[in-house]
Amino acid sequence: MSIRTVLFDLGNVLLDFSHEKMCQQVSELISVSQTEVKLVFFESGLSFKFETGELTESEVHQHLERAFHQSCTIEQLREAVGDIFTPKVEMEAIVQSLRGQGIRLVLMSNTCETHIEWIRQTYTILNEFDHLVLSYEVGACKPDESIYKSALKHINCLPEECFYTDDIAEYVLKARSLGINAEVFTGSTKLNSDFKKYGLKV
Repeated sequence: MSIRTVLFDLGNVLLDFSHEKMCQQVSELISVSQTEVKLVFFESGLSFKFETGELTESEVHQHLERAFHQSCTIEQLREAVGDIFTPKVEMEAIVQSLRGQGIRLVLMSNTCETHIEWIRQTYTILNEFDHLVLSYEVGACKPDESIYKSALKHINCLPEECFYTDDIAEYVLKARSLGINAEVFTGSTKLNSDFKKYGLKV
């Protein structure tokens, strides 16, 4: 059975990103240590609530100001949190090649509104996609089955006609359990090899 839709992860697949850079930029913005930023943003569950849509960008801003007893504008925080991505030129070419062949493209990502809006304003790769399945809009993060079921509603084909790539093995295994062809992403060379295995050429 031929592949009709390719389902992509975003971070470290289409674009590289750095949580370390984000923590550094936030720490410099509000004059606290990077360790404190990591504790409040990640270990407290704040980031997870942001990525599942439980908290808005404005609420995260207010939470951080209260936690650190420091103030900054939401625009300053947006830049510190959002400016952490680096484009992958080879992946842009792959995405454009697939689109040119008429393959449906769907994105499934654990992400927050700040990151998506930053990417939309800075890069063009999201414009190539037919649909975006975003954790903060769905209200669930991978490997929660509900975000995969949301993606299945938008691939416009059978699960076995879809190919998915993600840099996290646990998320790939979950996709396979739902009948989706899925492989761990380690770079464009392996991805091209995986594509050939499923009858795709780029």
